[in-house]
Amino acid sequence: MRNQRTAITVVNELKKMIVENKIKKLPGEPQLAEKLGVSRTVLREAIKILEYEGIVRSRRGSGTYVINKKGLKISFSVPIEINTDNPKNIIDLLEVRRSLEERAIVLAIDTATDVEIGDLEEKLLILEATISQGGNTSVPDYEFHRKIVEISHNIFLSNVYKVVFSALEVLWKSPLGIESFGDDGLRLHRPLFEEIRKRNKRRALSIYNKIMDIDMRDIRTYLKGY
Repeated sequence: MRNQRTAITVVNELKKMIVENKIKKLPGEPQLAEKLGVSRTVLREAIKILEYEGIVRSRRGSGTYVINKKGLKISFSVPIEINTDNPKNIIDLLEVRRSLEERAIVLAIDTATDVEIGDLEEKLLILEATISQGGNTSVPDYEFHRKIVEISHNIFLSNVYKVVFSALEVLWKSPLGIESFGDDGLRLHRPLFEEIRKRNKRRALSIYNKIMDIDMRDIRTYLKGY
């Protein structure tokens, strides 16, 4: 397991260590490699990356010193593990999605520009055209909701949302084999958009939750056989 971790992962952990422990000098190579559970080769590569970024400086015979802690970019993963043999995971993920999108709607109403609201309507028009043509609405529906999250201007919310939605896609395609659901809620997307355009949070959230209630109802119907 020691050699399976990449230098990029180790760089991230070293940055966390620097910030959390307020250290001025990294521990010695053997001690640090053992603590991080990586080979010395991977550790050395990670330290070279930190040197290139101007965060540390290695001094021969003395050690590696932290020279800059400002503006460190640290990545965090969202630990979502799904079980494709347990489709009931979908219910839990849909509840998370609901919470994220509710907040995104509020933020979008507060911060989105009129141009961005116009961009959202373009996504809606594509969805409406797909509905009228009898096409598969799963992608344009996702693009409409993703746009709401995007114009919320919260990058962390957006990143978590992408992970949650990716997990949902896996679950409802396997083992359930669902291509689309919540079709009855599609008619509510235009009213939802209009309330977002009017900057009416209460009405927008009320309509959005009706859409999600329909989604939850349909999913629970699918789950009756499991």
